[in-house]
Amino acid sequence: MKKRLLLTLIPLALALPAVSSFIAYQNEAIGVYAASGYTNSKLPTTIDLNPVAETDIRSYYADLNGKDLNGENLLKALKPILKEGQLYHSYDSGSSVWQAYEITDRDWELSPASSTTYGTYDPATNVITDYVYGKSYADPKNNPYQHLFYRNHDVPEARWKAWDHHGDNAGTDREHIWPKGHGFGEDDAQEKGGKVPGARGDLHHLVASDSYVNSSSHNYYSYGFVDPSKIEDDAGANFKIDGKTVVAGNYRGTSQTLGEGMVFEPQDSEKGDIARACFYMVARYNNLAGDDPNIDSGNPNLTLIDTVSPKETNVSTASTPTGYGLLTDLLAWHKLDPVDDYEIHRNDLIYRNYDKNRNPFIDFPEWVDMIWGTVTLGEDGRTILSRDATPRGKASPSSDAVYAGKGGEESSSSPASSSVAPASSSQQTSAASSSSGGDKGSSLPLPLIIGIVAGVALIVIILIIVATKGKGKAKKNARKVIKKTVKSATKSSSKKKK
Repeated sequence: MKKRLLLTLIPLALALPAVSSFIAYQNEAIGVYAASGYTNSKLPTTIDLNPVAETDIRSYYADLNGKDLNGENLLKALKPILKEGQLYHSYDSGSSVWQAYEITDRDWELSPASSTTYGTYDPATNVITDYVYGKSYADPKNNPYQHLFYRNHDVPEARWKAWDHHGDNAGTDREHIWPKGHGFGEDDAQEKGGKVPGARGDLHHLVASDSYVNSSSHNYYSYGFVDPSKIEDDAGANFKIDGKTVVAGNYRGTSQTLGEGMVFEPQDSEKGDIARACFYMVARYNNLAGDDPNIDSGNPNLTLIDTVSPKETNVSTASTPTGYGLLTDLLAWHKLDPVDDYEIHRNDLIYRNYDKNRNPFIDFPEWVDMIWGTVTLGEDGRTILSRDATPRGKASPSSDAVYAGKGGEESSSSPASSSVAPASSSQQTSAASSSSGGDKGSSLPLPLIIGIVAGVALIVIILIIVATKGKGKAKKNARKVIKKTVKSATKSSSKKKK
């Protein structure tokens, strides 16, 4: 009987190092990804173009219902909602962001889904299946037209495709609306060793843009109205394509609001989009609850301020957020350029197919007033007469108006154009149910982990009993197995620490 028991236990015991290492690996992976709240993910090949139903938007924020929150308490409560299930697509490795732009930053009027070449578009469901992304300039595949920030969308010469001139002053860029140097670093060191740099690749503030304006005009400068008499850089005058002005309305110069300090002012059509992206960054990346020990260059601690940020690169800490602004001007831009159809569609595309989370200030624009208060503007639409920082009202997703105060459609950006077939209400509801919410990743379920650990513990206990109470070969073999197991587990742990 003892011999049979030993023959059964020895194979199980030999598997102990592998099981232990696997559990350790799973726990380590979960811990690393939890730091920034991201899970690495491949780009989807099934692309859902449907709008997200209003009921599903309200459901996404349902945890806020009945809590009557505003101000910092509302920001604090939004963070876990926006972080839950959020996916990450690498900014530093490969072409993931450029490829995602083929969908998220596509000009859906110039490049409608019905003309998709590398993939199959079904107008009945408004879904593309087997989509093949471009790989390089030499192999651009579908190569749709893009909606570029800072470009004048009514000028034909300003229209560029997804794989036209990446990263040079004559082409397109990946613009961090919240500059990397203000809170979460500029290099890719944090991506090494398995760490996940979330904020760098967050598509809610990482947009396709004109390269010249991104690098020469915006750069690291704070946002704000520029004093018309103190313009230092007029992008429209400095950069042209084929002799045509393509980026008019983008300036860098002295802040009109402060009367000092250098700021960047984009063209009017981008002002509200930029403001709401900044509001999102603070809602998603903050440590107002004081309960996030993993603040780092991938999971920063951000806040909005009314002073010009310094040029120096800085990284936030758990106790010290990095500020950016100008908040007062961003509040004005939020009202001057309301949410439009392009912005709504992009938010839905990111939610359904890529990051799996939403920008609450596109969904509920009035929540901006509930957190930061409001401003009063002069008749010129540029002069800020006063700022009331008192939060107005309290958030209630079940009753607050979705897309309150929505503006009109932008030319070349409408997702509801006749060439992009809208799904029926029943199709929208079905699609929303199947693809809304965050992917929780591929880590082992907790009950399974507990079961494995319990089984391993039982085997260890039996081995110890045999090693101490047994006799002869059984006792000797049990001791050998325990010694080998401890040695293997120690070696595995040492490798992981390196």
